[in-house]
Amino acid sequence: MNSRLYLAVVFAFFFGNGGAVADDPQWSFKPLADKVLPGLDDSPWIANPLDGFILEKLKDHDLMPQDQADRHSLIRRVSATLTGLPPSVAQIEDFLTDSDPGAYARMVDRLLASPHYGERWARHWLDVARFGESNGILTVNEDKVRGDAWQYRDAVIRAFNADLPFDQFVRFQFVDSPEGQKSYRPLRQFIHLGTRLQNNADPNDKQFHRLDDMISTTGNAFLGLTFGCARCHDHPVDPITTEEYYRFSAIFFDQVRESPKASRKKIPLAITRPRILLKGSWATPGPAVEPGYVYKLMHQPVEYWQGQGKGDLESLAHWLTDTGQGAGEQLARVMVNRIWHYHFGRGLVATPNNFGSLGSRPSHPRLLDWLAVQFIKGGWKIKPIHRLILGSSTYRQSSARQLAAEDTDNSLLWEYRPRRLEAEIIRDHLLSVAGVLRNEMFGQSISIGNYKKSEDDRPESWRRSIYLQVHRAVRHPTLSLFDPPDSERSDGARTSASSPQSALFALNAPFLWTLSSHFAKRIEKEAGEDMVNRIEHAYMLALCRPPRENELEIGLRFLRSGNTLIDYAHMIFGLNEFIYVH
Repeated sequence: MNSRLYLAVVFAFFFGNGGAVADDPQWSFKPLADKVLPGLDDSPWIANPLDGFILEKLKDHDLMPQDQADRHSLIRRVSATLTGLPPSVAQIEDFLTDSDPGAYARMVDRLLASPHYGERWARHWLDVARFGESNGILTVNEDKVRGDAWQYRDAVIRAFNADLPFDQFVRFQFVDSPEGQKSYRPLRQFIHLGTRLQNNADPNDKQFHRLDDMISTTGNAFLGLTFGCARCHDHPVDPITTEEYYRFSAIFFDQVRESPKASRKKIPLAITRPRILLKGSWATPGPAVEPGYVYKLMHQPVEYWQGQGKGDLESLAHWLTDTGQGAGEQLARVMVNRIWHYHFGRGLVATPNNFGSLGSRPSHPRLLDWLAVQFIKGGWKIKPIHRLILGSSTYRQSSARQLAAEDTDNSLLWEYRPRRLEAEIIRDHLLSVAGVLRNEMFGQSISIGNYKKSEDDRPESWRRSIYLQVHRAVRHPTLSLFDPPDSERSDGARTSASSPQSALFALNAPFLWTLSSHFAKRIEKEAGEDMVNRIEHAYMLALCRPPRENELEIGLRFLRSGNTLIDYAHMIFGLNEFIYVH
């Protein structure tokens, strides 16, 4: 057995989750599986076919799903998921009193139609696209802001709000959108969003730093594949060779134009046409190569997508979205897994950027393929996939009060596992509940400072966090405490743990005390003088539910003991429940 095959078998053994897929380290390269639904249609728990796949596996492990969550939890959960903003008290009351069977579906549709939906889901894609608005920390004090990068962000927001078919969205990352869709043209910035080396670096290093960034991000974002290892040698466990890596680099070669100098010193470019680099070094060039793709995802010769007047990037876009002969089925799998991940906090494949041998195996491979098929059949529209997932009994489950020994990480989805909100959504919730969030959309980003000095979160910056400048050398004073994305590389799954720093922020941060003052004024204005009304209104605004009896008693004792309403508002902001969705 050769070393590459041996390593693949070893990783399949240790990282597999059981079943045929776990035994196959190259499962994601196979065509989408037969579209056979589970034979559990008679179960009253099943709200749509998605639930059948989940229930079938739960029964295989002697597990039962949880009951449906209460309506207070559902509206807060769905609002956080789709718009990243808390619902108003009026919206909560409308949903609670709507006895029509279609009330939940209407609530979902209302949120999908909100312009804030695009802001929420654009932020997810910006993570994947390693969106940043400056050259990167590798340039140290030369980390200059790119004046038009914000236009990419705005184009992504518009694309999600319009439910632009995802295959078109992918093509627009590489080629201009047509005349009638000019607002999407900034999407072509995608390949250039990565970092730069500093000006005094060797231009040859700068050239291949950028090429490697373009190759790696394209592989991660669209194919769930890691290309990096193949720069120096054939990938040890995945079927990607060094030749394929450099054929891929040839697609982007003309997009990288580095000046032949380092600061004032002239250094010629050693590689002026695409070549294989021996051991990954430009100092040891190998044979020349032509543009090409991943052989395992090609069912036609490369000429099938190339030629006929198409440029290299346009040909790449057609191969990526070709479900018959190219990588389209892989693209669909990767994207529906991302959608699932952002709804549940964990994908059906727990490593959204890595479907290779070193990544996780899918917990529900047939469901993943079925969702990908629905995605393609539905014209690559994302909103119908949202409706499918959110309309399922699987998504609407309550959280369990204890762990199941058979599935402690909830990979079988026998409950809705509480999860922490992301950094931007925590800040957006704080501003919204305090009543000071400015809702204007689009336009140039709000400066957060520069490498010399960061700026405080001041009232004129109190827009949604997606409009804060993503300056790679500056840490935002609030977002930095809650695991913001790594803007230097594609980030498919953020960390979302609580930390001592975030707890100290809740106790001491001047920003939070300022917002507590605004929150208290809002409570006074909207709830009047009665203490009970004030406590109940505070809970509805912040947590989308009324206080429990003991919480009401605690609040009354707190306020009657000489503490101010600002102190009480600050205490509500500090509750763990405020930054978690249940």
